[in-house]
Amino acid sequence: MRHIKFVLGVLLIGLTVGAAMARTGSPSAVQLGDENDPARAAALIKDAIAARGGASYLKIRTVVSHGEYTPYANGVSTVPDHFVDRIVYPDRERTDFGSGNSKTIQTNVGNHGWVYDGMQKQIHDQTEAQVKQFQQGARYDLDNILRGGWQAADAKLVYMGRREAWRNTFAEAVRIEFADGATVIVDFDPRTKLPIMTEFKTIREEGTSSDQVRYYQWLDFNGIKFPKIQDSYRDGKQTSRTYFDDVSFNLDIPDKVFEKPGSVKEIK
Repeated sequence: MRHIKFVLGVLLIGLTVGAAMARTGSPSAVQLGDENDPARAAALIKDAIAARGGASYLKIRTVVSHGEYTPYANGVSTVPDHFVDRIVYPDRERTDFGSGNSKTIQTNVGNHGWVYDGMQKQIHDQTEAQVKQFQQGARYDLDNILRGGWQAADAKLVYMGRREAWRNTFAEAVRIEFADGATVIVDFDPRTKLPIMTEFKTIREEGTSSDQVRYYQWLDFNGIKFPKIQDSYRDGKQTSRTYFDDVSFNLDIPDKVFEKPGSVKEIK
């Protein structure tokens, strides 16, 4: 599932979600065998897929989630906002935040997107930069990685061994390298086999940032494991916490949900 941080990143200036290295600096690696062993890296990913639900997890077509999103400013939490997120794979997503005059909506379909600003009572198309930022978020999204991204034709797997993901938290890590120079690192809990963190770089209008997402409290939602809490960091500071109250899979989502309204009056 695409993380909410990429949604609010378009909507709230200064409150975009990102990630960063642990507060003690880059995670330290502790070698366990050949660190460039693609077979061992693939085994870690396959174990994580099995832990999340196996075939049922891989067959997800749609995701609908509800919860609270809390932006952080200078590392301090601010006022949380309720959200509803709808995803239809491979390339449609709509996220609604708040209600009434404070309601905001971001919708992406392929190479296009639109935004509704409840405060300004305006609907407008996303800029090219906003669409590209969303697409980066989708590319590095944990579910997109596990459900196929790691097997892309241009993807190379590198086993990084055991390392300290963040202070006093150890994991086994895999780095996925793509032909265009992009990389994403996924850290896995050696005991549960579930992911605990992803790391990547995001190119923004203001420059490139080091992003990190940490995953906590994996719960069973209709046979599929999903992290109830996701914390995002950018360049060393926490930028958000996303708390999921409920997650449903493979519900029917009408195409109309993603269509750009003709007027503000049509917003629901």
